[in-house]
Amino acid sequence: MCDRLNRDIHKEVLFVLVIIFYSLLVGCSRDASTPPEEGPEVVVDRFYSYISEAKRKGGGSPASAAFKMISSKRSQLVEGQFLEVIRGYPAGFTVTVGKATVTGTQALVDISYKLPSMFDDDYTVNETVALTIDQATNTWLVDFTNETHGMEIAEAKKIEANELARMK
Repeated sequence: MCDRLNRDIHKEVLFVLVIIFYSLLVGCSRDASTPPEEGPEVVVDRFYSYISEAKRKGGGSPASAAFKMISSKRSQLVEGQFLEVIRGYPAGFTVTVGKATVTGTQALVDISYKLPSMFDDDYTVNETVALTIDQATNTWLVDFTNETHGMEIAEAKKIEANELARMK
């Protein structure tokens, strides 16, 4: 009788442990960040489209929309400073978005744009734009001042780990 009672208790304890383990497993898989719905290329394209529209139409609304896509943690700019920077962009400013390289919560997106030259031919500038995932909204944010671009991988991972630890 005692052996049977002990086996039943062991089965119940095992059942409870399996349920707890399963709950933890499911909970942890939800915490593992799913990639944002929009890829980094789409975000960069929309960001520079807003800037191009602001240059064409001269309105503050598209520029404000672009400013909201900037990572405030990385780019220490206020909106007035951002507007001053894009005011210096040439008329007809457009960007061609290339491929993205995603590593964890960071991405690098290749872009190119043309600038006027004093020799009558435009010249093409190739750059890379850094983005980070905003954990609160699960969206890509542009590192407009490129604070993270060119970092050593270990340094970028250390910053990423610190940010994730701060969010917990």
